[in-house]
Amino acid sequence: MTIVDEVVRARSRQVNARELAEVYTALADRDGAFDTAVPSVLFAGVEPAPEQVERLRRFGFTVVERDCPCGVGALIVGGTLHGTWFPLDVDPNGRIADVVDFAVAARLREWAGAMARPEFTKMHKPGSDSRGVVQFRVDGADIVAKVGDAAAIAGEVAFACEVNALLAKDGRRGLFPEVHGVHHEGTQAVSLMEAGLPLPLSPLFADDERTTLAAAALDQLEPHLDQVGAWYRLTAGTQRPTVADYLYRERYHILCGQTDFLATFAALFPETGLDDMLEARIVLPGGTVMDGYRAAVSWLDQVAPDLLPNQGSAVHGDIYAANMLLRADGSPVLIDPRTVWEGRDRPDVGYGDPVFDFATLLHGVFPMAAILRAAEEGTQDRLVDDVRPVDGVLDLTSLRLPLRFPGSVDALIERMLRALPHDEPRAHTTARLYIGAATSLAGWLKYLRSLRSPQAWLATFAYVGWYLRMAREVWEDGFSKGKKDS
Repeated sequence: MTIVDEVVRARSRQVNARELAEVYTALADRDGAFDTAVPSVLFAGVEPAPEQVERLRRFGFTVVERDCPCGVGALIVGGTLHGTWFPLDVDPNGRIADVVDFAVAARLREWAGAMARPEFTKMHKPGSDSRGVVQFRVDGADIVAKVGDAAAIAGEVAFACEVNALLAKDGRRGLFPEVHGVHHEGTQAVSLMEAGLPLPLSPLFADDERTTLAAAALDQLEPHLDQVGAWYRLTAGTQRPTVADYLYRERYHILCGQTDFLATFAALFPETGLDDMLEARIVLPGGTVMDGYRAAVSWLDQVAPDLLPNQGSAVHGDIYAANMLLRADGSPVLIDPRTVWEGRDRPDVGYGDPVFDFATLLHGVFPMAAILRAAEEGTQDRLVDDVRPVDGVLDLTSLRLPLRFPGSVDALIERMLRALPHDEPRAHTTARLYIGAATSLAGWLKYLRSLRSPQAWLATFAYVGWYLRMAREVWEDGFSKGKKDS
């Protein structure tokens, strides 16, 4: 415990049963679903800064601002500091920070174990399935604490342990981080796992804008491709994944009605009708005219019965560079498996089409890495002009990203297809690979914080159509050849 911790602790006291009962009654009146098992910090008569609230949230605290019978200050309920009251009626602004520091330090000690002295190292950006991802060091070992919904955490931990055990029987290292333990806190849980090193992004691309995959990228990705290929072979099945229709067809319909998609579109295109955007034909550089979004999705509705896979395997669900890590010895690790999509329960969770796994990797290297790079650096003007549909046409001839796979991407596609566990007509697997890439791209259209600008949204939207057009060409060409061969 640091000197600051000792000072803060000295200022605190434990509330009595009557005070605690009044607090719980007030919290229940405020929110009948309030989970008292989740560690919470109640601020009474003082207002923490937004960054302080966010920091506490990342460490798994619920933050509440309301009156308290104890007076002006902060009360912690749940966790190892349950019932601890910190009076803040004197110089509250400076001392709120001390309380926050004290609370998160106690949280680290809780995760590390009573005898350990944890050292906070970094805060990772949480994904869609987590509230916080905190990395810390204990006795020279780096640990990651992932805070999230209890059911999601439990499912992910069970899935990762099962995969690692299966690969161990085959004489291979685990594909997911080793799990050290799980803390259950009502509707919330915290998984503790080994930390990995990020896959270096810069060597993957031949340019700083990340528009072109480097020739050496395949060598860098090979350990992950080899490991997931082995996993697919060990788990190959001969039934259709129940999620297949959703990912290759239905999601396109549902996406456009989701709240976050509608909010993002309204924020970026306040004077444009969504129907106008979705119905418009798209013109690309060189004069190529593509079907509009809805027409392209209508084609998927027609071909889905023949295109959907009749086999599958265990899958990750969201393979892309940010989820691909390395251990210190260079062995590959995957994190954040996505086994459930948009809350869709199904009987075969974790089983899917490995082609879709590779589609998520494909869309990440071509073109999503470039779009996100431009959005982060504020160079979205380099992507495409800020245009709107006119007379049923969306003119994207200003698109300044490549519309042809470089040789390095072609090589990556070939390597991915060789890793698939089933023999299947080339037109089927390639068409689904392109449709899956379009599905993954379409998912970004609802993330305002990631895309940030109309240009980034339009560039992403353009490639959704481009991949679907390529899928249709491959499918119809393969269908024609099949008719000739018969």
